[in-house]
Amino acid sequence: MSGRPRVPWLYRVVRDRSGQASPLAVVLLLGITVLGVTSVVTLGGAALDDTKQASNAARAEHSMTLFDSKVAITALGDSQSQAVELSGSQSGEYLVRDDTTRIVITHKDYDGYGTSQELYNQTLGSVEYNTGDVTIAYEGGGVWRTQDNGTSMVSPPEFHYRDKTLTLPVIQVSGDDGTARSPTVDILEQQQARRVYPNSTSTYVNNSESYANPVENGTVEVTIYSPHYRGWAQFFEERTEGNMSMDHTNESVSVELEAIGGVIGEFRMPNEGGSIDVRGLSGGHNVSSYELNLTATPHFQNMHWSMYHDGANEDVEFHIYSTDKCSGGSFDGTVDISIYYSNQSGSYHGWQRSGIDPDTSDAVDVDCSNDPATMSINFTHAATDMTYGNITMTGTDNKWYFGPEIKANSANDSVDWTEHDADRATPYVTDDNESLSVVTNHYMSLLAPKFELTVTDGPGGSERVNEQASGGNLDYDQADGGKYITFLHITENKVRVEFR
Repeated sequence: MSGRPRVPWLYRVVRDRSGQASPLAVVLLLGITVLGVTSVVTLGGAALDDTKQASNAARAEHSMTLFDSKVAITALGDSQSQAVELSGSQSGEYLVRDDTTRIVITHKDYDGYGTSQELYNQTLGSVEYNTGDVTIAYEGGGVWRTQDNGTSMVSPPEFHYRDKTLTLPVIQVSGDDGTARSPTVDILEQQQARRVYPNSTSTYVNNSESYANPVENGTVEVTIYSPHYRGWAQFFEERTEGNMSMDHTNESVSVELEAIGGVIGEFRMPNEGGSIDVRGLSGGHNVSSYELNLTATPHFQNMHWSMYHDGANEDVEFHIYSTDKCSGGSFDGTVDISIYYSNQSGSYHGWQRSGIDPDTSDAVDVDCSNDPATMSINFTHAATDMTYGNITMTGTDNKWYFGPEIKANSANDSVDWTEHDADRATPYVTDDNESLSVVTNHYMSLLAPKFELTVTDGPGGSERVNEQASGGNLDYDQADGGKYITFLHITENKVRVEFR
């Protein structure tokens, strides 16, 4: 065989079909070559541009993270100024924007009557690096990367939530509107740690109470209006368990943290029909003390007194009945303690201890040396047993808040306590006993994390307790979840950014 090179197939086809084969083949080959080279150059150039843009964005992320740390030193630390050199390129630019981002902090239902008040509403400002369709932005103490309608967090903002304490050192950025490609930036302190909350000179509108900790009612909502709101949403999801919502139309995200507030420890007894709030009660059996200290008016004979919860799905009543009054400096009667629970299924859970002698019981005490007499009841007394079954009501059913339901229905034949790790799985049946402390803990745990206990003192002339002279103590472990707030700290800090 000859060592001559093989003729390309396209050339052979054209040669075989035309007497003009040689010139035409050459033209075709040149066209194919030019087309191939053009495609390679075009596609390769686009890929190179994408690579350059990605490289520039990565360098900008690093620069912005360094810028973030320098701002924190200036705004929150001891330095009054810092300088940082930012990386850039011919295709990208830096700029300061004063009006891109706004933070609004609102205390909702601060008075328990649905009233809300804005605690803070200001712009944050931002420093941005733009290259192609990528924006790397510093705002709110964090760095964000936005591309293709998606935002990711490069470094977290100045939003610190830990142990039910929210600390917000708000950092506002301002500067010239001019742009620069690879600038050195001066960061200058303008204001540091102006106290917003707590603040004794700022007051709520309705009740004139100052901005003070602990936060006792309602919720605290933080809303961010920003082109990078999706990144903030990612941060809120990862760092809290508060109620989060996004408004895509307004490019905003909100997170709402619930104030634990409510009663914990000693409390003054509400008047009949009034309530105490229990908030942030953790799951399981964590009520360490539920004690009532009642003052007679004028005596305890035929006393029917309760604290109850009338819920949408669950009802509970802690009921006390007394048979006698103080006479000759002593109390010769007995006391009944009853606990009623219903999930409104048509039957109920009933627990009762009748005929308790205050002279021999540590759960109940009547002090006749006082005038009027006082009675203390400890619903978390571990050594006092309660018996399961139908509740026996002494007196008419209107002396109990849930008396009509107790009269119309009966106790479940058996109940399983499987809702909490501290409960036993073995069913309770009629005449089974359980500790008063365990029973109280179980049903309060079912109502957790928040509920109200309301006072009722029997109908009409049967009132036997002077609530204004009475009180109680309710101690419990507060929930550890990331959706509650007890302490709020907000400060305003300002820096100015200048390009050299």
